[in-house]
Amino acid sequence: MKYVLKASEMKACDNDTIERIGIPSLVLMERAALSVLQTLDEIGICPRRVLIAAGVGNNGGDGLAVGRLLAERGTEVAFYIEGDPERMTKETRIQKNILENLGISIQSKLESAEYDMVIDALFGIGLSRELTGGCRKAVEEINLLKDRGAVVCSLDIPSGICADDGKVLGSAVRADITVAFAFAKRGHLLYPGREYTGRLFVKDIGISENSFADRKPSAFYYKKEDLHMLLPGRSRAGNKGSFGKVLLIAGSRDMCGACILCGKGILRVGAGMLKIITPSCNREIIQQALPEAMLYTFDEMPEEEKMQQAFKWADVIVAGPGLGTGEASLFLIEKVLTCIRRLPVVVDADGLNLMASEGKLRQMAQSASVEGGLILTPHPGELMRLVQREMKEYAGCQEAFARELSEMFNCTVAAKDAATLVAGAGRKEIYINISGNDGMATAGSGDVLAGIIGGLLAQGMRGFEAASLGVFLHGLAGDEAAGRKGRYGMLAGDIGEAVALVTRMD
Repeated sequence: MKYVLKASEMKACDNDTIERIGIPSLVLMERAALSVLQTLDEIGICPRRVLIAAGVGNNGGDGLAVGRLLAERGTEVAFYIEGDPERMTKETRIQKNILENLGISIQSKLESAEYDMVIDALFGIGLSRELTGGCRKAVEEINLLKDRGAVVCSLDIPSGICADDGKVLGSAVRADITVAFAFAKRGHLLYPGREYTGRLFVKDIGISENSFADRKPSAFYYKKEDLHMLLPGRSRAGNKGSFGKVLLIAGSRDMCGACILCGKGILRVGAGMLKIITPSCNREIIQQALPEAMLYTFDEMPEEEKMQQAFKWADVIVAGPGLGTGEASLFLIEKVLTCIRRLPVVVDADGLNLMASEGKLRQMAQSASVEGGLILTPHPGELMRLVQREMKEYAGCQEAFARELSEMFNCTVAAKDAATLVAGAGRKEIYINISGNDGMATAGSGDVLAGIIGGLLAQGMRGFEAASLGVFLHGLAGDEAAGRKGRYGMLAGDIGEAVALVTRMD
């Protein structure tokens, strides 16, 4: 697990490291500069002619130090500082004086020339206003140099990106590489900032978790090396009942594909048994596609007695994929919501649409839900319908609405998007997913995710943890599928099949 910081959280860590622990700010600056050179070495970039575009804040000082170290290696380096000299920080002024003492000149204006690399050190994480004037022109000039073939490396965060939410503040540098110091920032992981960040490298410069004190950051993410510690354990002496029984309520006429995709996600992630409740018209197709599953099928309306038997059998319920919104579907979701106090329940797709449109279901969910008992997996449209807001309000507010929905229903919310977030009722922390790719924007991908989460719950994981790991696994499987099929050609079924590959621990 890795923490993701807001600008204020990072500044508090920075100050604590300098003032309480006693590491001077110039030492941190030098270590930051060294970490940039280390990153370039690691990825095999050896620039010949470099432009350092620095600001007057400490991020600019980092850039000047990087340029000096590159020059010591024999690289041809040009330096430019943008901003009011009167506002230059003490540390950046010292770095500027070192350059002058070495006889290195600094440009008074950003001159157009041929560079094979630009170091973007105009603004760090403290930027909160829209760029204007010379600062905006400098950003636009860096992007022009990129278009001409220069590799752009941003220090800590691309200039013009808000560190807290990834918004573009008027204009922003489109980096190829970003070297973040100490910890990733939210603006690296949330769109559109994630797109501007390019390849992200997080480097240790001497600021550690010791400086969190009692102020733990409010967001985190997983990396692939965490996987062996996150997956639920499996006993060699276990049996199919040991690994959980999942009841899947899904599918309708002409919509059994969602049911199959979700069912495969459940089984591929390791759940022991699967029973499906679905209309009779889907029986033959599902039996062929998922022979491992047990079935209860119905014609017009399901029998309540058989449903209650299925509820007693199950350890987890997943409901909604391809279910439709007709009378039988409404009846099914109503019965499912009565189980929340006893069983973990994952609601997806049409189950969410019914909860959004039917006041009775909303009331049932709000009154019956207990912490960890209900997991909702909405895409942006479903999320906004559930919180009863207009879609135009969504941009830049994904976290706020995910938290609002989690509190509204006292539940866990996996808010699906290009960067999926997981929020839990009463929790300060939020999970930000970094796995996955744009090839996953394909029909049925969300059904696989609902199944993965259900399968993890069946193996004993709690709601927030299962949703966070489920989202991460889903993205890893998407990356595996993209590697095999390509981002254009991959299908949701490829994601489901790839779950088995990314969870292999042997």
